[in-house]
Amino acid sequence: MDSWRLKSARMTMEKIREVAEEFRKGHIFTDTLPVEIERIIEATMGITIIPLKSLHKDCDMDGFISLDFKSIYVDEDLYIDDRYYKRVRFTIAHEIGHMVLHRSCIDGLRFETEKKWMSFRNRLKDDDLGWFETQASEFAGRLLVPKDHLIEVFTSARTEVQKRYRSWNAPSLSNDELFSVVAPKICAIFDVSAEVIERRLRKENIMDMIG
Repeated sequence: MDSWRLKSARMTMEKIREVAEEFRKGHIFTDTLPVEIERIIEATMGITIIPLKSLHKDCDMDGFISLDFKSIYVDEDLYIDDRYYKRVRFTIAHEIGHMVLHRSCIDGLRFETEKKWMSFRNRLKDDDLGWFETQASEFAGRLLVPKDHLIEVFTSARTEVQKRYRSWNAPSLSNDELFSVVAPKICAIFDVSAEVIERRLRKENIMDMIG
């Protein structure tokens, strides 16, 4: 996975969203929320989730996908602690993003152990690693927070928030303020953090879509 190969794999954010929607059509056969990412990949892709001790402590990673794409390793402490349930869900979706978006980069790599693979990954240049991770996170965000559902849920919540603020004779909220108020109210519907919802609202240009 040298710099040239990583750079050749770079995509626009819109292209990544298209790929995420294509993946949804091929693997997610229900429109219900939240997206049951762990069950879906185990049932439709044969990928196993494996908790790994001290992964975050030793390698500063929440998770990684194996080179044969048959397992996703996640930090054991995070996996068994309900406080980090949403974080683990995003990590799993993020690693699926690597598989879907970057398989051509990863396929040629050969390492004797998973530790050597992790060591190699940690030595990547910051710029290359930044692109690598940003693309996978964009895929995960769109996968776990489908745009059409987000528009519907946000529009309803926005109406309630704006009504409440008017009743208080409070100043109108800026878009950023509105996102910050609404995100904690709707994040449980998608089983992601409020921070993920705020990022999706901005990245999807939600205000331009709903007027």
